[in-house]
Amino acid sequence: MDPSNAIEIRNISKSFKITVAAGDKKTVTGKVKTKRVVNTVLDDISLDIKKGEVLGILGRNGSGKSTFLSILARIMEPDSGTIKRTGKLAAVLELGMGFHPDMSGRDNIYTKGELYGFSKKEMDSKIETIIDYSGIRKYIDNPVRTYSSGMSGRLAFSIMVNVESDIILVDEVLSVGDAAFSSKARQHFIEMAESGKTVLIVSHNIKFMEDVCTRAIWIENGKIALDGPADEVCIEYQNKINESPEIVYDLAQSGVADAQYKLAQFYRDGNHFEKDPDKYRYWIESAAVKKNVRAQVVWGDMLLSEGKEKEALEFYHSAAERGDVEARTKVAVLSSSKGADAKLVSDIFKGSYARDDPVDEHRYAQLLLNTAWSDSDRGRAFVQFAKAADDGNLQSMYQVALMCRDGIGTSRDYHMMEGWLERAANIGHMGAITLLADIYAQGRLLPKDVHRSFDLSLRAAELGNRDFMYRVAVAYRDGNGTDKDTEKAAKWFSSYELAGMYDQLIVAERFADPSDKDLRAELLEKTLCSMNPESICEYLELTDSAEKRDQLIGLLRRIATAGNTAAILRLSEIYADGKLVERNEEESKGWLSYGSKIGSARCRDRLGMLQ
Repeated sequence: MDPSNAIEIRNISKSFKITVAAGDKKTVTGKVKTKRVVNTVLDDISLDIKKGEVLGILGRNGSGKSTFLSILARIMEPDSGTIKRTGKLAAVLELGMGFHPDMSGRDNIYTKGELYGFSKKEMDSKIETIIDYSGIRKYIDNPVRTYSSGMSGRLAFSIMVNVESDIILVDEVLSVGDAAFSSKARQHFIEMAESGKTVLIVSHNIKFMEDVCTRAIWIENGKIALDGPADEVCIEYQNKINESPEIVYDLAQSGVADAQYKLAQFYRDGNHFEKDPDKYRYWIESAAVKKNVRAQVVWGDMLLSEGKEKEALEFYHSAAERGDVEARTKVAVLSSSKGADAKLVSDIFKGSYARDDPVDEHRYAQLLLNTAWSDSDRGRAFVQFAKAADDGNLQSMYQVALMCRDGIGTSRDYHMMEGWLERAANIGHMGAITLLADIYAQGRLLPKDVHRSFDLSLRAAELGNRDFMYRVAVAYRDGNGTDKDTEKAAKWFSSYELAGMYDQLIVAERFADPSDKDLRAELLEKTLCSMNPESICEYLELTDSAEKRDQLIGLLRRIATAGNTAAILRLSEIYADGKLVERNEEESKGWLSYGSKIGSARCRDRLGMLQ
């Protein structure tokens, strides 16, 4: 056995005989005929697991994940193949596994410790720590059969994390106990993962797996479908989940709230499955009970439409406490005027808003979304946002993209999401630029593209986003999505530092001696990386250099073209005033017209005053 390996697996297979329906015909007693078939769960799997490796095991229900861990723990034997391992092993594979129901929790601790290879004397030194960690000291001398599943899970996990072992196997670590204990278990698991122990974990929590695992395998149809760095495997698996109705259905059946909400949308839209209002309702309720925020809002709407205001409020409150703006609005409405004010405003808007004005169209769409009480209401809001977006409103483009991403008011459509984000990003919408950069960097929703992600990150940095200045600096330093360039990395690290001192630099410039124009210019020069139109204009008024003025006007035009309405307004003023550049009324009106089109009410109002 290779001394660097903790576990060596060679050609293991495992099959079970299961009973399945044998067609649709029934026996004379009315029962469906069945037959016995062989179900191969693991099929000729070979794998080396290094010492100190944290291996995540992904796969849908029935893929063989738990069977794989049980074989490694020698709870069951493979049909064929060999397994070698070094060191002591501890495992929590099922709640209460290895506990004797008629023995007390305390006695079970000793029994479990013996299974792990520890003497009674060794367990004597650990037992008080195990009991304290479990949080069930009050019940520790009661028979385990009197414990809830959560209490059994807490005790099993406490034993595992408090015994010295070289290899740790955990199945759904985050599902044990209540929320407080799950949080403690999660933190302890992260510490174990960082301690150099060899850890194998099965979990449906992909974000957790991505954060703590160094490597992951994806088991599908009895084979290892993918083996590699955890972040890459998790992304590929997540993309498969997003695309595969079978996996979504499987995860929904197993109680994963996000999958239940997604499955409900499939039945709502007729996407992958036939439209089915009853199944839509069932899965929305299931996801809401499991605390999916969007499902809670939609289920609350359904309950409210049936006159069940009290029940609806419970779900709205839950979603509101977790930050959902729509839920908070509905809690406020139901707790006060019951929407009289919103109806008044909506009626006025419906009859009076300017249908060819992108700003008014966006405002009306926002009103429709904020006052939506059903999926059909959200659908009308989506149509209105799409109209405003088609007419050039920048914020509506971004909103349409988000609604396509989340399936709000429309079917989920990542291709359409990408198109609207690209359109908004090309104009300069910072939210669209940064979101698209993250999507391409992560490879979720859309194929991973580190080069496109870098290009967008650079654009965000050039438009003054400080977080992306740092990201670009690191990309140039490491050559991630671009060629390595230490000079450019140093420049962006410097920009990041200066951007963090923007307020102090502006105050220092104002505190400086008014007659010391060189010092004031130097301080203002340092603020330019933040791309703030006001400091650019202040520098513009201070400098006597025609070359510097041209440079600053060019900078202002660049960020105005990218959709910065403050820069648009200042450029309009500069061309209208004619003090720093040659007076040009058409240029001034042109900038106001551009600002109006992309959604600036101030630009529209000012343009109206000039007509």
